[in-house]
Amino acid sequence: MINKSLPSRELYPNNNHYPNDYYPNQDTSSLSSSYQNDGSYLPPSNTTTTSSSSSSPYLLRRAVPTGIVITHCTTPGIVALTFDDGPYIYTSQLLDTLASYSPPIRATFFVNGANWVSGIDDESTPYPSILRRMLSEGHQIASHTWSHLDLTTASTAQRVEQVTKLEDVLQRVVGVKPRYIRPPYATCENGCLEDLEGMGLHVVNFDVDTKDYENDSEAGIQVSVDKFDNELGSNPQTDSAIVLSHDVHRWTVERLVGEMVATIKARGFGTGTVGECLGDPESGWYA
Repeated sequence: MINKSLPSRELYPNNNHYPNDYYPNQDTSSLSSSYQNDGSYLPPSNTTTTSSSSSSPYLLRRAVPTGIVITHCTTPGIVALTFDDGPYIYTSQLLDTLASYSPPIRATFFVNGANWVSGIDDESTPYPSILRRMLSEGHQIASHTWSHLDLTTASTAQRVEQVTKLEDVLQRVVGVKPRYIRPPYATCENGCLEDLEGMGLHVVNFDVDTKDYENDSEAGIQVSVDKFDNELGSNPQTDSAIVLSHDVHRWTVERLVGEMVATIKARGFGTGTVGECLGDPESGWYA
């Protein structure tokens, strides 16, 4: 066991399961950690598909690590669509779109408490009901911090505040505290990883960046469509992807999502949440 000085809190006292954080409903006794320092995964030879408490047919029983940045799925054939920075005025339309497919598409929302909007727990706004809808429709809610603060330049105290303030609001609104986080600006250095590990969090970035934030116009979004098409693999037997996009941009919701789903289906991939693409049943997504 590696001894490190990590921030702790009542919910996650002295979390030092380095580099893995095992869940009680996962059979990991015969599996060794195969995550590399860059977040890539080398599946052990004795890994087999098993049944799970989730309805997803893709789930494998594997531990999801803390203390590293995860950038790749561990289960081939899944594309995990992820949306950062919301909820916002376009999120309801996005949920409608995802629900319109058969079967409905389950995505992961890395949400903020005060970024494009504030008051996500204010019942006079649409945002609490949007968050509850995400959960009820099977999407994964994950943390993107309270106010999109750069965690690399933040102090330990600021990092803990950014995580716990959002957790407290989500606990009040939807009754869960996420165990997955995406650091703002996709950066987590200068002790950030150790601090988030101490809070029991799985740090997830991506391996396909649509750059939709640079192309939010009717004509410009084609750049993001082409980028996704070019970077998504072609073999669902071996390939997978965690895809970065944002539900705060109009043309992501109105066009990019539909184009991505068409490509995913045409190439024979399935879709799932980040938890599913990492082989983690729903019981592991939240504290």
